Amino acid sequence: MSTIHNLNFIFKGTTLNLEQGLNAEFILMSGKTLLPPVEEGVTSLWESSELVRVYRSQQSTQTKTQFLSFGDERVEIEPLKKYKTVRLLKLSISTEWLKENNLLESFAQIKNLYDFVSLPSFYESLDAQLLAVVRNSDPARLHSNLRLKSALFNYLNSYFEVLKSPKVLKNDRLKIEWVVNNYMLQFEQPIPTITELSSQLSMSESKFKYLFKEAFGMPFYQYYQQKRMQQAGEWLKSGEMNVTSVSQKLGYSHPIKFIGQFKKLFGVTPLRFAKGKE
Repeated sequence: MSTIHNLNFIFKGTTLNLEQGLNAEFILMSGKTLLPPVEEGVTSLWESSELVRVYRSQQSTQTKTQFLSFGDERVEIEPLKKYKTVRLLKLSISTEWLKENNLLESFAQIKNLYDFVSLPSFYESLDAQLLAVVRNSDPARLHSNLRLKSALFNYLNSYFEVLKSPKVLKNDRLKIEWVVNNYMLQFEQPIPTITELSSQLSMSESKFKYLFKEAFGMPFYQYYQQKRMQQAGEWLKSGEMNVTSVSQKLGYSHPIKFIGQFKKLFGVTPLRFAKGKE
């Protein structure tokens, strides 16, 4: 049993040993929560049943359903929807296990890259019966449930396969979701071109453009720009960043360019938006 501490509650997660050096844990949380540090030589892959904000020192807040934690770094998470109860899957993976399974090299590339490949939700991939088992967090049932163990191994295997190449994703919808999860929620690094993304997904540029617009109702770059401005609005509303720092964070060479793009979407300047005058 391990414990996650929060000012409002304490919940003990149910741990399931899969192999030597590989453990799964199911945890229930709500509110802003400080995650327990990871043991030395262990990396934890977390998946949330809901979108959460991930807070790290020396890094901007990220919104995602999957994230990593390494060593004794301080990581806090908070449900995107206030008062929402979130189920977490934590897979703890030791360096020795990665070596034994010839996965150390594949995994090493994301050690310092928190924007890593995302998969369709593990929770959504479970059938209703298994999902009920996870929700109940009954230790006896979890340890004896071979189907659940098999599902966990399949999930982890899929993760490493997609880490090597998103081309292995089963259908076009998942490929487009992969692009959104990995590039549309992060804004500090330049986004790949459509040519580069199409190549990664092994599809033509025209097909990529068609699929993306069909899924989101607007072209790729328009959607990306909208997401950038929405994130800018969140940063400004928080009061932690001013217009200049937000524009720099988004990679604008001058705040005036950012202000123009922001006003185009919201109809007001960033400063008026931050003051609640939208």
